[in-house]
Amino acid sequence: MASILNEEQFNYWDGEAGAIWVEHQQQLDQLLTPFTDDSIASLGSIEGRRVLDLGCGCGDSSIKLAAAGAQVLGIDLSRPMLAQANHRVQNLANPTFLHADGAVFNSEHEFDVLYSRFGSMFFKDPVVAFTNLKEALCRGGEIRLVCWQAPSFNPWMSVGGRAIASFVPEMEAPRDPRAPGPFAFSDPDYVRSILASSGFTDVSLTPVTQSLRVAADLETAVAFQLVIGPAARAFKTLPKDSVKMATQALKDALAPFETSTGVVMEGAVWLVSGKT
Repeated sequence: MASILNEEQFNYWDGEAGAIWVEHQQQLDQLLTPFTDDSIASLGSIEGRRVLDLGCGCGDSSIKLAAAGAQVLGIDLSRPMLAQANHRVQNLANPTFLHADGAVFNSEHEFDVLYSRFGSMFFKDPVVAFTNLKEALCRGGEIRLVCWQAPSFNPWMSVGGRAIASFVPEMEAPRDPRAPGPFAFSDPDYVRSILASSGFTDVSLTPVTQSLRVAADLETAVAFQLVIGPAARAFKTLPKDSVKMATQALKDALAPFETSTGVVMEGAVWLVSGKT
């Protein structure tokens, strides 16, 4: 069993959430491909470089980094997702995967690049985590993170939640926007402060917007929103007598995004870079 600092996130990703991501792995990889490809291209030539892929999930980014010539170790809290990653690479020597919490991960090998595609926003204490991760990088090493901009810039994740908001019971207190979660790093000043406090220099954030094919058709898009993302979490709190109306409201909200090639919605990220 790996040493775990954040038990809450471990329980979440090692349990139901990890199983859902494994089930929908192909659809999620296809959805996120534009950002995966952009972020890897931004690294330039990585032939022969050692890359630590933080929060590698089911292995898509690790596989693509390895295909670009890097020697890759992917780490993640979720054992179901790592099992899927290992299944995908079969007996290949590269990439490799390890069950580990980045906040306490240590390695006898130094890495040239710390990379993460949507796996960096879930630390309970991000300064502690990134200070630790910096120790795994060689002198002159790079950090490259892909993290979501604010929900308002990500209709594919926010439209559904807004559509069903009136059906959701009121929460006792608003959620801390910097709490571990997909949008924890949406504030660029907050990200800069974390990485600067962790010892990184030359930190910059580049905005990237892409059109994302959420699903092949409207029905599939609704089904997808019901299992992954903010709308899915909200649906779990709905009274039973509201589910049918809320589902129709979700469908109506997604309908304007249906095109001849599928349901297409915008997504926006920060491409974060820095050096040791």
